[in-house]
Amino acid sequence: MGDLPLNATLPELLALASAHQAAGDSAAALAAYERALPLLTRAERAPDHARVLFQMAQLARMEGGVARAFALYDELLPLVAELGDHRAHGLAVAMRGQLTFMQGDQPAGIQAMIRGLEELRRSGAAEAEHLTCHTRFFSRRLPRAEFEQCVQAATADAELRRLLLATEGC
Repeated sequence: MGDLPLNATLPELLALASAHQAAGDSAAALAAYERALPLLTRAERAPDHARVLFQMAQLARMEGGVARAFALYDELLPLVAELGDHRAHGLAVAMRGQLTFMQGDQPAGIQAMIRGLEELRRSGAAEAEHLTCHTRFFSRRLPRAEFEQCVQAATADAELRRLLLATEGC
């Protein structure tokens, strides 16, 4: 996968970013997305702009760019809320919550993960089941009573509370 010329088209840049990402080269994928992002105006290509922001945030996380990942999620969240894309919003809230958790603010992180998970469940997103398991995995790093308080504070959804607090399952 060679570098594209400076006048590469948007489809070429997105294809290159995807190829680098599929090959496991996060840094190169991030660089290609960075070149593509200015070509995706929020007004004309808002859904594509949001997808690229999400991919960039995820890649920045993988590359250890914590501050950059937070900034990208913070740019993404109002955009997907404005678009009414509840799946993307819930996923971004949950992923930002994971990052918050990993940076040491475990209660705030787990609560954000739960709020994102709740939004994913309401929107019928396929990722909801997987993120339920992730949230339960992260919960093992908290004292049980603290996790229970976080669940109660983050959601009024009785079924989600039940799933998260169950002792069996993932």
